[in-house]
Amino acid sequence: MSENGNALYFRCDQCGAEVDLREHVNLCPHCGGLLEVQYDLEGLKASAGVFHDYQRSSIWRYRDFMPAVSDKSIVTLGEGGTPLVKSKYLGPALGIENLYFKNDTLMPTGSFKDRGYSLAISYAMDIGVQRGITYSSGNAGASFAAYSARAGFPGVVMVEYQASSMKKTMIMLYGANTAVLDFDNFAQIETMLDKAVTELGCYSFVNFINPIRHEAMKTYAYEIYGELGRVPDYSFHPMGTGGGAWGTWKGYRELAAIGVTDKVPKIVPVQPEAVCWLKRAVDSGAEVAEMYGDSTKTIAQSISGNSPLQGGRRLLRAVRESGGMAMAVSDTEIMEAMADLGHEGIGAEPSSASSVAAFKQAVKAGKIHADETVVCVITGTAFKQPSVVERISSLPKYSLRADIGELKGLLERLHLL
Repeated sequence: MSENGNALYFRCDQCGAEVDLREHVNLCPHCGGLLEVQYDLEGLKASAGVFHDYQRSSIWRYRDFMPAVSDKSIVTLGEGGTPLVKSKYLGPALGIENLYFKNDTLMPTGSFKDRGYSLAISYAMDIGVQRGITYSSGNAGASFAAYSARAGFPGVVMVEYQASSMKKTMIMLYGANTAVLDFDNFAQIETMLDKAVTELGCYSFVNFINPIRHEAMKTYAYEIYGELGRVPDYSFHPMGTGGGAWGTWKGYRELAAIGVTDKVPKIVPVQPEAVCWLKRAVDSGAEVAEMYGDSTKTIAQSISGNSPLQGGRRLLRAVRESGGMAMAVSDTEIMEAMADLGHEGIGAEPSSASSVAAFKQAVKAGKIHADETVVCVITGTAFKQPSVVERISSLPKYSLRADIGELKGLLERLHLL
């Protein structure tokens, strides 16, 4: 195995150029396209034993399936290994017995972003990167801040103005250099980030512009396969730029390529109706997605970007090659799904509940059959947007003094005595 492990090189999506993995690059130095890590399949096959005896652990259990990082460079807070929870109420109520929730609300900073930042910051440190920048709608900024603080890695977080106060203060809690970012649409942000790399020489940790972060999202496929003992029929993902859905798809493709599985799931990225550029592109048969909608018109802050990064080509591929769907959900559907998840014992922020909202929509439309297995990825905790939780919940309607008579009366009213 080389110093890069089973990883071989970066390949550009656009021009096909091959770039050394140890170079401090974000975008392709030849054409500015997105870079993708390529692997030695024979090397991956030799490491496939890790899938045959599943144990919950961090993402680093699967380090042979990611670009190599030396032990001294690994920055971990225990990310990954989150539970796959079988639905007790919602699935059976809709006639789907095998509905599961991949509960990433339990990650160190409360969101799935920790998978990607653990790997990306560890890798950057290993190849000698000295500092970095990232843009965030909130969750990514908190994750970058936590892992960079742990690593002693300096950087700047640009958090969008729409992010909840809780998300902004969480970033500050970890001590990051933080600036609030104002903009009219996501395309402006993409242009700024591209120029930060090409003109200022910055090392960016923004999803896809950074070619490493989504490699850690492959662990969704590995963990789900390991816990289920099979591949689900559908994998539903809340989608902003799409790193979670794309990384999961890549992970399942690798499992099939090395003979661990003989099938892959249908990938279903989910966006708010207000900004559903992917669904519009898929439904119209377009090769490239176009900017659409208004990011301020949804409560799903974490997935409210209204413009695709580099045309959304990777997400279009994931949907079409997997035979999946691109879906859009309303704020009303999202809030109902938050309540459904609460009944299951899972507190999810609005963006995270979008996967469940889309699942319900798909079942009611007859797109999912009773004998199929579905996984909805729940990407972030309800604590990130407490104001929305307050909208769909209520304060306690009973009160009592510390008196046994009053307690007896309450229990009788509730038919519990």
